[in-house]
Amino acid sequence: MPRLAFDKASLLIFSGDDRYRFIDGLSSNKIDFSTQEIINTLVLTTKAKIMAQLHLFMLNDMLISITISENNDELMSYLNSKILTQNVSINDVSKLNYIDLVYDEGHNFATVSNDGEFTSVRVSNLYSFDIYSKKHKRLPLSLDYQAFTDWRVAKLIPWHGYEITSKANPYQCGLDYQVHESKGCYTGQEVLTRMRSRSKGMRELFVIANEEVDNQKITTKGTKQSLAIRMI
Repeated sequence: MPRLAFDKASLLIFSGDDRYRFIDGLSSNKIDFSTQEIINTLVLTTKAKIMAQLHLFMLNDMLISITISENNDELMSYLNSKILTQNVSINDVSKLNYIDLVYDEGHNFATVSNDGEFTSVRVSNLYSFDIYSKKHKRLPLSLDYQAFTDWRVAKLIPWHGYEITSKANPYQCGLDYQVHESKGCYTGQEVLTRMRSRSKGMRELFVIANEEVDNQKITTKGTKQSLAIRMI
């Protein structure tokens, strides 16, 4: 399967007795580790803009997040400011590990597997992240990023730096499924609730042929088709 370096992501380990409550207070999605599935969620600002996307999973009693943010230092400062009196510590082990993106897999479920050296985190039935120590030689990577772009366009997958930016909220870039509508309080919840109840400011991600759309409205340009966002 095609493999790309995903060096923009950071690998965070949350520890301490209050780690689940801490994450739940920041997460736009429901936190439930009763299954082996990955929890895809967001950390938002008070205006519901996207600060970071977290792919959360459990491994050997460790709560781990593959985290994507435009400014990791700013995110870490924000997370640490929210700990207060809670028994939580956050360890960034990104510099010790490779994170590879493996796509076009066709799995039917999301889960975590580990053989002692390599951890595979299947985010969806479309792609996964492979995590392994930098003590190992990096696995061969694909250099055809356009192929990944065309695949992502065909699968209608929003991506960081394209649809997903700090200027957008989840309802403006195709991440609606990472907002649990009946979840308890979290930062940015009030803004998103108002948007839903009033049907105001909601947008949708869609695929369109390149010749049928103005380039200014394209968020991801593919070879023949592109992704764009429109009001609904």
